[in-house]
Amino acid sequence: MKNKLGWPLATLAILIFAAGQAVAAAPIANAAMPMGPPTCGQSPTELRSVVPSPVTTPFVDNVGQPAVAVTDSANHYTLSAHMDTHSFATGWRAVPTMGYDAVKVTGGVNTVLSHMAYLGPTIVTKKGKPIQVTIKNDLPAGVDLFPQWGMIPQNTTVLHRHGGLQPALSDGTPDQMVAPGGGTRTNYYPNNQAAAPIWYHDHADMTTSYNVYAGLAGYMPNTDTLEPGFNLPTGAFSKAYVLQDKSFNPDKSLCYSHGSPEFFGDTPVVNGTISPKQEVEARKYMFTFINGSDSRFYNLSMKPAEGNLSTIAPKMTVVGSDDGYLFNPTPVTSLLIANGERYTVVVNFKGTTGNWVLSNDAATPYPGDNNGIASSGDAGAQLPSLMRFDVSKRTSPDTSDIPGRILETNNQVTARETLATAQLRTVQAGELAPGVPFLGDAKGLHMFHEADPPDGVGTTENINLGSTEAWEMRNHSPDTHPMHTHLAEQLLVGRYPVTLWGYKDSKTGTLVTGPLGTQDPVTGNAYPVTLGAFQAPGAWEKGPKDTFVAPPNMVTVYVATFTIPGDSVWHCHILSHEDMMMTTTSPTGLPVISDGMMRPTHIAAGIPQNQLPVVRNLNNLDKLVAVTAGF
Repeated sequence: MKNKLGWPLATLAILIFAAGQAVAAAPIANAAMPMGPPTCGQSPTELRSVVPSPVTTPFVDNVGQPAVAVTDSANHYTLSAHMDTHSFATGWRAVPTMGYDAVKVTGGVNTVLSHMAYLGPTIVTKKGKPIQVTIKNDLPAGVDLFPQWGMIPQNTTVLHRHGGLQPALSDGTPDQMVAPGGGTRTNYYPNNQAAAPIWYHDHADMTTSYNVYAGLAGYMPNTDTLEPGFNLPTGAFSKAYVLQDKSFNPDKSLCYSHGSPEFFGDTPVVNGTISPKQEVEARKYMFTFINGSDSRFYNLSMKPAEGNLSTIAPKMTVVGSDDGYLFNPTPVTSLLIANGERYTVVVNFKGTTGNWVLSNDAATPYPGDNNGIASSGDAGAQLPSLMRFDVSKRTSPDTSDIPGRILETNNQVTARETLATAQLRTVQAGELAPGVPFLGDAKGLHMFHEADPPDGVGTTENINLGSTEAWEMRNHSPDTHPMHTHLAEQLLVGRYPVTLWGYKDSKTGTLVTGPLGTQDPVTGNAYPVTLGAFQAPGAWEKGPKDTFVAPPNMVTVYVATFTIPGDSVWHCHILSHEDMMMTTTSPTGLPVISDGMMRPTHIAAGIPQNQLPVVRNLNNLDKLVAVTAGF
């Protein structure tokens, strides 16, 4: 017998509560491990014994752009996931990392066409021109590649194209693993979608966070024939930046830990370089920011570097998000970007002089109201300075523009208009024990590797092919979660603050109410009893997206039409959360095993959805979200 995504139940360890209810399953019996203090990184607890990383002078090294991938045959790429060594700063020795090479394989031997010792080469795709990408796992088998980290040495890889609308069997879900020692799998990407800052990364079951931290991620933007007509900065004036935070051992090697629910490095790394610099002209540039960090959110702004007395700051305008361009480009002074999110921003340096720092003041964990490690008074823990832009005296003609409107194929229907036919589905995020987050449906919190009934709930997000669904994410956990759904372009409808939570006791049926964290102690279920006023999305959030900021104590609503059949997943994109494997005890004394903040989806024709109410409009959504009985 198997669960929905195909794992044999013989490999699952099902946990039965004392009350007799099967509520959780761990992927491998010996994979669950107790949580301990982190071995490195910034500690989110009162324990401050973590050894800080070696210090290097910031803004010395120039930031690089990844190599452009070369095809090995017509419309085909082969990416080799491999061990390598990489130096993160001038004067630092090269240390073990993972990277993707674009290669040509002849007789089992790789010829490297585009080399990357850390991260992967950029693959540029075009709408209407399908490609195939073969992932070749050249990691060694049976070797613990980073013994200090505590990862399971399975060394499998998965190639996930994040934001892509590809067939489910080419999506890169955790079950589509490729064996180490030269195993391969070929994914088909039809590229029938609008221009978008898509990226790719590893998605191996239980080790995504480790593999991405080691370097398995890259940029795969999709283009179309409309994009050149927007007259945005291009060529040398268009850059992509992967934002990450790292920790390093005294010998400059990478340090990583799952010793707490999240991981926060103490050193900013952009495109594989610590605190780099970028020379720019006094003109417009288009920057794509990709949050490739494990757990850290960034709130980006431009601030004058030390000694810069200029009164004219660079102007930032958001023109695109995860899955395409905004209909209305939006000027901002700061921009929050969560894990897995991408934003395309035009930064105009015209009239500016001197040096400008890409700054960050996001609390950690975000939003910082739960005894996090950073606050407005703790600038060091916030990684306040990510990289520096140095405005040169050299100038070239700038004929680019920021249009007042951008007309794309996927940005002219608003989220509110989509509600007319959307059906409302309830999902939720919570913790069955402190620091152990789960996802679930309207009935409670569940595991990722949970079996089909009667042994477990199986897949709860069974979606009718071609239907439009609005998902209300009830977040009664203490963290903000970046929620990512595979195989769907979505739009943010908005958010409702929750002023009182409640649940019906599973034994007595009585209503129990209280503040954030109030939930059924057995099922983890909670629903809003009273709500504050609806909050419309920020203007920068109104574009096509696949990853949404879902704050605690709020119901976040996003909507999509599901057009791709098959099995896939939705999950939190805090990588430590989606990978989490641990055993602990709930506040009521019940044992809890967590195997990741992820749930499967099943999309097929003919699935009845009579239990899901039609939203129709925002006024009706207000009423539906406020129903205290839940769905």
